[in-house]
Amino acid sequence: MKLNIKDYSLLCNKGTAPYNEDAAGITPFGAWVLDGATGLNNKNLVSEESDARWYTQWWNTFLHENISRSDSLSEIMLEGVRKIKEEYRTLLDGDEPKKIDLPSSSIVIIKFRDDMIEYFLLGDCSLFYNDGERKIIKDRSICKFDDIVYDEMMSIPNLEKLSFDEIKSRVMNTIISNRLKKNTKGGYWILDFSEEAIRNAMHGYIQVGEKMNVMLASDGFTCASDRYGILKENELIYIAEKMGIEYIYNKIRDFEEDDYKANKMPRFKVMDDSSAIYFELYQNKGII
Repeated sequence: MKLNIKDYSLLCNKGTAPYNEDAAGITPFGAWVLDGATGLNNKNLVSEESDARWYTQWWNTFLHENISRSDSLSEIMLEGVRKIKEEYRTLLDGDEPKKIDLPSSSIVIIKFRDDMIEYFLLGDCSLFYNDGERKIIKDRSICKFDDIVYDEMMSIPNLEKLSFDEIKSRVMNTIISNRLKKNTKGGYWILDFSEEAIRNAMHGYIQVGEKMNVMLASDGFTCASDRYGILKENELIYIAEKMGIEYIYNKIRDFEEDDYKANKMPRFKVMDDSSAIYFELYQNKGII
């Protein structure tokens, strides 16, 4: 049997930062979304634009070139980590950056295999699917650390009188403490240069019936439910099916523009990069 895609839509839009550090791709062999994170000192060591953008674009190219292989996603990603680590070291030319300066990325990938999809997740990107029942696969480890920062933001006196940068500077020590928990036991697992992270990714297989609706998304898209509460998480894929992913995206941007100082809903960026892919998956039907 062969799985085929029909009626897919993709968005990968920049937030308020100068460069889009997300990446997204879809092919007849699979699909993925990456949500890059720059170093906390805002040092760009290997790129004139953004190290996080360099990092996600490297992976975007690598997945386009390798997603069709028969190897498991874990094997493909392990090879990729070894290659990007070597290239990064070459570009550093002897520099030894601190852990908080390294670029990283959340990622969700699916690969089509006969009558199944294989999935691989690191960080807080999400996989939604509807095969008659709506289901979500997501690692929520980062969320608990983010919530600590959000709670600290909300407790700042005279919050409404502060600028966004002032709010963020007040909680930077907690943000740094959380970032140092990256790829550690008891912390959270995310894509960077760690082979151990690949071995601790969420990885598995899902049987596909006649039809399945699928959506992959970054946290700049799922914040509609996770952070802002303007939509319900278990309804996102249904809304994407009926109204389209642009409808959800526009709801997010309307909310953020209404709270442009990030006082009502403190967050890490006024507007984050936002990415999602939605499609219908069939057995022996449809085209891409």
